[in-house]
Amino acid sequence: MISRSKGEITIQEDTHAFPEHCLIVTTRAARVSTNGHPNATLSLDFLASDLQRLLPEVVELLEADNQKFFNKEAVKIIKMDCGATEVLASLSQLAPASFLYFSYLYCLNMDRAYFSALLRSCIAGNKDFYEFIEENALQQWSISTLADRFGMPLRKFNQLFQEAYGKPAKRWILEHRLAHAKKLLLTTSMRVLDVALECGFSNHAHFTDSFRRHFQCNPKQFRQQALGKLRDKET
Repeated sequence: MISRSKGEITIQEDTHAFPEHCLIVTTRAARVSTNGHPNATLSLDFLASDLQRLLPEVVELLEADNQKFFNKEAVKIIKMDCGATEVLASLSQLAPASFLYFSYLYCLNMDRAYFSALLRSCIAGNKDFYEFIEENALQQWSISTLADRFGMPLRKFNQLFQEAYGKPAKRWILEHRLAHAKKLLLTTSMRVLDVALECGFSNHAHFTDSFRRHFQCNPKQFRQQALGKLRDKET
């Protein structure tokens, strides 16, 4: 959360004052009031899976993991200057992943020990799960097969997935496969069938139907439209 104005944040009856131009790290349960206009505060939610993807990008900046116990604060407030606030405000609207990256760099610069420990604590419990999903999301496996391969009952697997990724496993896996398919259609000359198989779809028909329902055109049309727009820019 970033704020341009002074205000207060309340969690479980504990109230914390914060200054203008600051970054606030807290939970969804927080209630915020400011002394400024209604848009003075901008909030973004990030899941443990987002932090897992962030880790490789900042791991070399983290302090050595020497803490036996980490005391996570309910509200952590980091003062910023006006320019940094506006940069993050823009990123929050345009590119949430970039917002997370640059805001975490800022936090590490301000309190390296705390934010190094915070990042590690947020992902420590489910590291193997995240790595398994990232490595196998494009396999031609059903959700039940993913659960079996991970060695976890399907119900528990779905619960853990919802907590980690903020979406049901079936929905997230499908969106992940389709996003990768779009990338391949744009950046390679692979046949549509080969794209389908590469992205975890068992056949051309299933891929085409799923793609059309999500993007209102079939894969071939999407590629043709993208190439047409590129030619228009070049002429």
